[in-house]
Amino acid sequence: MELPDLDTCMERLKLVSKQTTASAVMRWLGLPASTYSNWKRRKSLNYDRVIEGMLRQGVSLDWLFAPNVDLFYPNVSLVVTEQDEVQYAAPSVADTMKALQYVEPIMKKHNVPMTEANHQFMTEAYFKRRGDAMLLDTALQQVALALATAQKATDNK
Repeated sequence: MELPDLDTCMERLKLVSKQTTASAVMRWLGLPASTYSNWKRRKSLNYDRVIEGMLRQGVSLDWLFAPNVDLFYPNVSLVVTEQDEVQYAAPSVADTMKALQYVEPIMKKHNVPMTEANHQFMTEAYFKRRGDAMLLDTALQQVALALATAQKATDNK
């Protein structure tokens, strides 16, 4: 996969930043307004500066560098300890509780049984959301409908 060229990168950044000029986009990224003209003159851009700016703004790098690509997201959190050891951890209890508070009303609305398996399925869907390609609420509504329909079919057999 190729990285976006300067023009493509700038068009995408204008969309996400809601800025209309290159100098405004640079300021949004936390860079001097003259940065774009320097990149244009050199016919290259510093992706590391773009990445730093996007992360400061809280924007997913996927959106800029891999739009419409179905990327793999491990279901773990990366934690670096003081000894510089890398450890993988499941979502925190607080994050899991937040997910359950979000999904349980949807499950109730669609009469999805409150089983451990259904809770797990719905919270996994909650944690796998990425960006706004599909609204989280819409995705979870569809999952709940599918679960309810499948379980009704199973119960009627």
